[in-house]
Amino acid sequence: MSTADASATSARDRLARAGLILAAIVAGLALYGLGSGGSFYHRLVAAPFAPAAHAPYYRESLLHVGLAHALGLAGSLLAFRVFVLSFFWLGLVRLVTAPRLSLSDLALVLAVAVTHPAAMIAHAWTCHPDALTYALTLGLLFARRPAFIFPIAALGAWNHLWMWLVVCTSALVLWWTFAEPRLRPRALALVAGLLTGIVTCKLALHLCGIHIADDRFAAAAAHPLPVLLGYWTGPGWPLLYTLAFAHLVWLPALLLGLRRLAPRAALGLVVTQALALGATFFTEDTTRVFAFLAGGPLLYALVRALEVPAPHRPAALRPLVLAGVLLTLAAPKCFAWKGHLHDLEASRAHLRALLSR
Repeated sequence: MSTADASATSARDRLARAGLILAAIVAGLALYGLGSGGSFYHRLVAAPFAPAAHAPYYRESLLHVGLAHALGLAGSLLAFRVFVLSFFWLGLVRLVTAPRLSLSDLALVLAVAVTHPAAMIAHAWTCHPDALTYALTLGLLFARRPAFIFPIAALGAWNHLWMWLVVCTSALVLWWTFAEPRLRPRALALVAGLLTGIVTCKLALHLCGIHIADDRFAAAAAHPLPVLLGYWTGPGWPLLYTLAFAHLVWLPALLLGLRRLAPRAALGLVVTQALALGATFFTEDTTRVFAFLAGGPLLYALVRALEVPAPHRPAALRPLVLAGVLLTLAAPKCFAWKGHLHDLEASRAHLRALLSR
């Protein structure tokens, strides 16, 4: 192939990937709308470092409100919503940069990302730091260089420390079980970045006179096991369905394929999903917490499995993934919060109202 032909092919490939991202963005908005809640985060944008003697726990999430403050988004709630949601889109961009996947496999990965509960929460719970957690998680999991891992790990601690500790633990588990190269320097960079982020975030809160009355750890300790026990006495299986939608359909095929990739890879993925499930014992935001803790590792494992040449990949994986996507699209969309199911009607109505102006 000549240099000109290679350049044309590369340009078409980049254009196709950009088209996939655009289609994913439109699909996400069409499926889930745009949530109208979380405005208390926007109120912080005007002065994210203002002192407070008894600050609520969410004052610890300094990163997305601090960035919005620097960009001058205090005057527009809608602009802040779109800004926060754009980090979910940034996570999708990170997914399509997987160089060893075909365009058809990339489309399949994006379809999973857009139909996963994490996408629903990113759209329905706008203003919350979750979309940024999503982008940082994917950036961390796929990062190879310690120079990139260190700042990502530090920034995550500024965004949502409680969830980020689980994400970092999952990253270490996956890198080890998937036999990732340069494990030791990457692990050291992650731990050093995480500790740096924790210390600097806590120091910033102290120097600014922001005293958290009850942080997320205290809230979890004070109200353990509030929701998962209700699975069997409350909504039951519909509530469990909100954790992963129909994507459990293809999980067995994925686990089988991972066994061929690395001896412990399947176990590593199971451990990350168990960590995410365990975290939901200590929160009322059941779907939200599980989705953002489990979704990144699941996508990482899917990408790695699809990188395996077709003869060595389970033949059922791609059709089962497609089946999971289609079943999820056909089924109702809802999330579990405080032991009850909530639909997306308000989120969709809010987007329709914005578009009709």
